[in-house]
Amino acid sequence: MNYNLKIIYASHEFKADYERKTKMAEIDVDFKDKLSSQKHPEFEYNVWGEFAPPEKLGIHGDNVAVDFDICIADGVCIEVCPEEVFEWAEYAGNPASDKKAAPVNQDRCIECLACETDCPVVAIKIFEL
Repeated sequence: MNYNLKIIYASHEFKADYERKTKMAEIDVDFKDKLSSQKHPEFEYNVWGEFAPPEKLGIHGDNVAVDFDICIADGVCIEVCPEEVFEWAEYAGNPASDKKAAPVNQDRCIECLACETDCPVVAIKIFEL
């Protein structure tokens, strides 16, 4: 193998390794088929999966779903939502962030998908009603 080919091969291997290590989890769009739900103790929506604050928070909401274990609380969903679907909820001690964008007004959602599209960690899924 000549020197140029070795560099190209090494570059591709580095890129593949980097992408493998830095790929963040995304919300599982099939979570409703895989997880059980319970009513949130404070908000009027379901929490899907394990809810053991502050470490495990599960997926919050039904038609507007936010994976709280992925959410980094950058606030873009709150900024782009024209219907004020989200409000901050405090979860001090969570590994990803101490606050989360809770879909407390999910019944207001107009399915514009701005939050789902702009979420940098793909923690939001909107389901059509």
